[in-house]
Order: sequence, then C-alpha cells, then structure tokens
Amino acid sequence: MKRAIVTALAALAVIYAVRVTWKKHERAAGLDFYIYFVNAQLAGRADVENIYDRDVQARIGEEYYERAQRTGSEIRKYDAQRRRFVDSVSSPFLYTTLRWVSRDYERALLQYHALVLFAFIAGTLLIARAVRMPMWRALLLIAALLLWYRGFEADLRVGNVNSLQLLMLGAALVSPPVLAGAVAGLLVAFKPNLILVPLLLALARIATRDWRRLRLEVLGGFMGGAIAFVAAAVNYGTPRVWLQWLSRANEFYHRLPTRMERNVTPALALFHEYGAWVSYTIALVLTVIVGLVLMRAKQHDDVLIAGLAILIYLLSATVVWLHYMVLVVPVALALMRSRFTGALALLALAAIAEEPFEWLTRTGIYPHDAKLIAPAFVLLFACAIGRSIRPASPTVEPRPERAAA
Repeated sequence: MKRAIVTALAALAVIYAVRVTWKKHERAAGLDFYIYFVNAQLAGRADVENIYDRDVQARIGEEYYERAQRTGSEIRKYDAQRRRFVDSVSSPFLYTTLRWVSRDYERALLQYHALVLFAFIAGTLLIARAVRMPMWRALLLIAALLLWYRGFEADLRVGNVNSLQLLMLGAALVSPPVLAGAVAGLLVAFKPNLILVPLLLALARIATRDWRRLRLEVLGGFMGGAIAFVAAAVNYGTPRVWLQWLSRANEFYHRLPTRMERNVTPALALFHEYGAWVSYTIALVLTVIVGLVLMRAKQHDDVLIAGLAILIYLLSATVVWLHYMVLVVPVALALMRSRFTGALALLALAAIAEEPFEWLTRTGIYPHDAKLIAPAFVLLFACAIGRSIRPASPTVEPRPERAAA
C-alpha cells in the first residue's frame, strides 16, 4: 500500500512537471526542427537532385524564407530567418521519418514538441525498466529532469532528436534480440553518433561467447539498416542520397563551433589547437579501455555498456551541443543500481543540469558550461568502468524458487 501511494504521488509529480514544461515551452521556436520540416518536403521535387548540395541548400532556404513571409506565423518567420541557409547534415532516413508532420509549420512544431516530450518520458521509463528501477523512483527522476534538466529543455526548445534517440535506445534495451538489433540498426541509420552502442554490445556478446544472441542481434541490425536504407532511397528517389549525405556529414564533423555557440565538448581547446584528429585519438583510447574491461568482466550490464558507448562519443566528439545531455540519462540510470554510484550519478546529473549550480551561485554558467559538464562526464565514465568490473547486481534476474510444500 505504501508503494502504491508513493507511486501515485510520483505520477502526480510527473503530471505537474509535464504541465509546467508544456506551458513554458509550447510556443518555443524550432531552430533544428525547421531544417527537418523543410527537408521532409523536398522528396520528389525535380529541381532538387541533392539536398546536401550547398547551392541547393541556399536556394531552398531562400524559397522557404519567402514562403514564411507570406504566412501569418511569427514563429515560422522567425525560424526561417535564422535558417535562411538550410544547413542540412542529418541522415536522409531522419528526414524521411518526419514526412508525417503537418505542412502547417506551427501545427507541425506543436506535433513535434509533443513527440519529443513523450519520447523523453517513455524512453526514460523503458531504460528504468531495463535496470529494474522501482517505478516511483523513475517517475520522481523524470519529474525532476523535466523541471530542471537543461539538456532536455534544449532538446525540446530547438526541436532536436535526442529524446527520440533515447526512446529508440530504451526500446532496444528491453526487446528480444532480433527486435533489439533491428531497432539498433534503425537508430544508427537515424543518427550515427550512437554507432558505438551496438559495436560495444557485440563485443560484450563475444566476450561471454553468447553466439546465439550475437547472431540474432546482428541479423536484426542488418534488417533495421536495410529498412532505413530502402526507406530513404525510395523517399528521395535514389540510393545516391546516402553517398551525398556521407560527404556532407564528414564535412560537419570537422567544424569547430565555439563555447559561445554552446559547443560543450570537453576537449574543444585541443581540437582548436591540433585539429580533429585528437577526437579520433580520444575515442580510440576510451574504446580500448572499455573493450579491455568488457573482455575481462564476468557479467555484463547492457544499459551500462550503452551508457559507456555514449560517454565515449560525448567525451571525444568535436561538437557536443547542450541537447546531447539527454543521452547521459542511460548511464546515470544504470549507475543507480547501487547507492554509492547512484549518489555520484545524481551529483553528475545535477552538474550537467546546470540550474542547481546557478541557484547556489546566483550566476549564469554560460558560456562556461563545459567546466561543469566535463568533470561530470569523467565522473560518470569512471563510475561506469568501476561498475563494469564489479557489477552491482546480476544482469539476469534469478528465477524464483518453488515454495516449499
């Protein structure tokens, strides 16, 4: 009865947080969503052979800017002005998945805000289920994140896809092997910054000689990747759209936005000093560390492995936007299996959230976000490595024994 009451109160806290969040951000503009909105409408146009060509992006940007001026939507005019050059770098599958949104921009933005909010809540609940977190704790954490976690706020306000990634990751972590592999394949095709997740999970299967599960997950992964490839190729009328995207994505990875642009990647100063090759070196070193731990560990926690894969990306990528902080949730939840690492995970989340720091100091953290975020990443990575060596609990629940007669 006590648990039921606490769970009900926690659910009311989430409802309150959802209401506050929606009221606060319902009319937020969609800096990133605008690009998705435009590209989702370009399929089949005879005058658009390559959505990733810079000349095409400039021309389309002007066209949709003029369209916006002929509407009565101030939000659309505002976003069209900020995205007068449609800087398209996302995968064609991502754009393909958003063809369903309304052609009316304000309605489409409202639809997308609702989707992002749902995805964040559902994704967190799925991952909490994967780590066997009690429902009331998961709900209280969700309420706190909705109210005070600036990473989610950024994802919602700019209309990015990190909450959607969180939902897909959560679905993969609670699904049977073939379906999990398929969702992982779709996830990588949707946005490849999480490609290390299936790779490290595959390494864990090899380490434990779980060949059957590995085969099923690889089969599912090929199925998911094939579905994404075909869907985008059909949508844009040619499979060449994938090659066109790869060229543009590689160019994007070598950009180095500044702290003023809210690039919170920890090693930005090194990238500016020595170039993007430092990013690959950091990623390689961290991957080797995790790989060695996985090969020696006797038990594996899939959520923890996925969280480590994400942390490798966040610690090494040349560009890490504030809304990427949504992707820290899985490793934090995995660390909450034990009290000690759980307390450290909450401390790291509070630092990444930024708002608690600003309450305490009465000063804004921008543009020095990385001074809080980088140590939090390192703390989470160290805790996750420690938990990988000494798991807090078995990854498979023991079967209940029959009651004695």
